[in-house]
Amino acid sequence: MALKLIADELSKNRLVIQLKALRNEFAYKGFEYRGRASGRLLAKQLHDAGVSRVCITVAFNVPWVIDALTKAWEMHSPGMTLVVVDNSTKAEARAAIAQICKMRGVPYLALPMRVEKHLSRSHGTAITWAFHNIVRHLKPEFFGFIDHDCFPVVPFDIPSKLAGKAVYGRRAYGTENHVYKAKPEDRHWNLWAGYCFYRFSAVAAYKLNFDPRINLGLDTGAANWAILYSKLAEADVAVASVEQRPMTMAGAVGHHEFIDGAFFHLAGVSYPERPGYHHRTAEHREMLRDYVWNTYLGGPAGQAVSDF
Repeated sequence: MALKLIADELSKNRLVIQLKALRNEFAYKGFEYRGRASGRLLAKQLHDAGVSRVCITVAFNVPWVIDALTKAWEMHSPGMTLVVVDNSTKAEARAAIAQICKMRGVPYLALPMRVEKHLSRSHGTAITWAFHNIVRHLKPEFFGFIDHDCFPVVPFDIPSKLAGKAVYGRRAYGTENHVYKAKPEDRHWNLWAGYCFYRFSAVAAYKLNFDPRINLGLDTGAANWAILYSKLAEADVAVASVEQRPMTMAGAVGHHEFIDGAFFHLAGVSYPERPGYHHRTAEHREMLRDYVWNTYLGGPAGQAVSDF
């Protein structure tokens, strides 16, 4: 207990926070360099195909959600071309996800393999990699990022939400933790990295960074508060609505939600075995998969994989 208290106090120290940020930046730069030729090649292929509105999802070890997402995109494409960037740490998951994308004609790119134990940082650096190695070379009209378990389930048009706006997405505010304690004057926020979209011309000058910032109480994408969001007028931002939709399955409550009435977000599918908010048994996960397919995707006949 004493050691934990000491560690918590050290983690609040401004110098320690800065040193950790430098360490993470150094590690990221090495990661960004690896495989960047493949990112630029994909950007060229997308450009040559006339893609100007691109939505990137980061896959992570759960093929069935990519199966569901790509099927949902077929049924209710929200006005953007879906691209799958694979950050999976399991070779068998990568192989399955690549096959799903090939079957459905969805552009796919496997990120360089690496070890990153911090899940939010792993997700954030994968998105940052995609921005710098794909988006900045594609120079699309609009681009964005969506969680791999966030499915369009009714007709919707994302580009229309960006009419006259610089950014659109689900806004998040700081949540208190052992480092961050909210103050009345706090005004920082970010767009949740699982549902965030941008007009490229409005952000092209910024070196976006989708890392979390524990000292701000913000998750993946928080580094963009200082880089971008703090510089925007409120009129530049379109904010998505969020409706909580908890469901009880296999004796456990699943914390799910609808975004702008059109995207069903399961949440937490990449780490169901971890104790906490999104812990789910194998039975619960199987029921969720079946619920998604039966409710929104026309039944299980269209499934390409059956993992859960």
